[in-house]
Amino acid sequence: MSGPAAGNGRRRWRSLEIAEVLAAEYGGDGPAGSPLPSERSLAERFSVQRPTVRVALEYLAHQGLIERRERVGWFVNPPRFEYDPFGPGIPKERLSIEVVTTDPAGQPPPPRPGLVFAALRKYTFDGRLVVAAHSYLRPDLRRVLTDDELAAPLRDSFATAGRRSGVELTHNQVTVVAATVGPELAPVLGITARQPVLDVTRVHHSHDEVVGVDLEHWRSDVVAISFADRRHPVRPGPRPRS
Repeated sequence: MSGPAAGNGRRRWRSLEIAEVLAAEYGGDGPAGSPLPSERSLAERFSVQRPTVRVALEYLAHQGLIERRERVGWFVNPPRFEYDPFGPGIPKERLSIEVVTTDPAGQPPPPRPGLVFAALRKYTFDGRLVVAAHSYLRPDLRRVLTDDELAAPLRDSFATAGRRSGVELTHNQVTVVAATVGPELAPVLGITARQPVLDVTRVHHSHDEVVGVDLEHWRSDVVAISFADRRHPVRPGPRPRS
């Protein structure tokens, strides 16, 4: 193979080699929050062009080892924390929620008929920005919530709205897909556009009716989705014969 294709292949392999070296240097022992050398310095060290270094750094960011802070540089990430979307939720004492806007202008349209935009919120866990969520509610549920109440955890907001409207929230359905963040949402999450995220769609039901939807965008460099299959407990197998 020769020509541009061969050159691109060599650059990709060189990027992976650089990523392997940097992962060994910063992935295990590097203190969380410590900065990496600049892209220019790394390019000089490895005798490559900056785009080759950028590919290596983006690869490490996809692995959750480092993060890029806009206009600042690259930094070592703390270990990911595990989140169970079916579990008790993030401990409130470690969680901070900010309502970015309740104005529907410029926001994605409701994902289901009969819902209205309620809020765009962002969540910080142990000081780390982890998720931005677009919330949509049935109009009668949105009307009974103040903007301050929208700054509560999602389950609390829905429970409050349900009690005031006489709506029984019975269950929700959760879908998780891999995605990349768009330019509109990237600044809210504190990352750059096209970085990988986990899109979690949480559909809230009152029996057979959909009464709300949350479109959650989790930073995949910060969180790992992990849950136990509680429906099928493991039964002990037969004891081996002696």
